[in-house]
Amino acid sequence: MSDQQENNFDTVFDDWSNLKPETIAALSGGGDLRIKITDLSGRLQVNALVLSKEEKKRRAKERKSPGHRRGKKPKKNPEKMQRQLWKRFLLSGKFSPDNDDAVAELLDTLADWLDENNSERDKGAEQGYYRGQNPPYDAANGPLMFVEELFLVKGWSRKLLLGDKEHAGIIGYLTTAGEDGKININTAPALLLQALSSDMTEDLAADLIEFRSDEKNKDRLKNPGWYRQVSGFPGNIIFAKELITTSSNAFRIQVTAFLDGLRRSGTGIILRRKTKEQVLLYWKVE
Repeated sequence: MSDQQENNFDTVFDDWSNLKPETIAALSGGGDLRIKITDLSGRLQVNALVLSKEEKKRRAKERKSPGHRRGKKPKKNPEKMQRQLWKRFLLSGKFSPDNDDAVAELLDTLADWLDENNSERDKGAEQGYYRGQNPPYDAANGPLMFVEELFLVKGWSRKLLLGDKEHAGIIGYLTTAGEDGKININTAPALLLQALSSDMTEDLAADLIEFRSDEKNKDRLKNPGWYRQVSGFPGNIIFAKELITTSSNAFRIQVTAFLDGLRRSGTGIILRRKTKEQVLLYWKVE
């Protein structure tokens, strides 16, 4: 992900999205190497549904600081904004949830799974529910490492996550990387672009994708407000700045190597720090 050294925004035109054959060949060591890199910052961050312990402390400290002005307009509630984002996404008509109550239950059970306390939300579930299962198990009361952990959460069924004949699954739109709740609109799929506003439509999302796919517009994609430059885009639709970005900090790398009749595959997550340091979050050999 060396392109971060050249710019501070990410698009489908970057090197990570267009690996050259000679680059892969140089890494192969004589075998057949296949590499796929996916930008996870264009997905919905599962762990952002609730504020992290560190973020809660930071906000509390900020409110108590001498420089915090009384009467200052309060910051938007990030958890509320995330719930609204999730609700628009889940009720897009593409997935199995089809009413507000069903979505509220899904979000309450997930929030209870993620938060550190054992206080149950209105439609949520805590340790009592999970310890009553056969076999019993504990709620994580903390962030997820893998999206597959969602199968353990009450109500998060195979139908919801993987889909069925009538509905798409949501798991491909989710990531456990990141907690700031921001989606890279330069790489996000159409359904997540639609979820950024209740006034968004399939056609408007398609217009945004067409605009960002034109390399002549690449330099414009640095500014998170580029969507307002798209011809015909309604002026009344404004994405919350707390929900969007044009930079990416999490990537999934899938590698398959063939050598002397043997095949090995591995999948990992790489995080890019603000310092431009790259950190391997995990690596799993398959």
